Amino acid sequence: MAEIGCDFALWGDPFRQFPVNGEYDVDAGDLEHLLPISVDLRTRILDWAATYERYDGGERDLDMRDFDGRGMHLSRELQRELGEGYQVQFFFTFEGARAKWLPKVADEPCPGWIAR
Repeated sequence: MAEIGCDFALWGDPFRQFPVNGEYDVDAGDLEHLLPISVDLRTRILDWAATYERYDGGERDLDMRDFDGRGMHLSRELQRELGEGYQVQFFFTFEGARAKWLPKVADEPCPGWIAR
């Protein structure tokens, strides 16, 4: 769900331990930039999160019909890039989105990925 951890779209809770055996310095800054993923995917995820921030901030003229679908696909791509040493959880934001989008990937395994 975008509103939970929206400022940390690629991490969730910035105060949790770094996954697997990684280490980080709390003073190092933005944990999102420490994840071992492509620049392209990082940019697309942060752009997706920025759309919700604009929507949540009152821009109701944004087209949000496929927001959860885009987020779900991005989260699955994130899981594939990170591999099995990580677990990506995706939380649907809008009512009815889970029922609409989850069946579209039901036959596509993505080990480690969880929809909530």
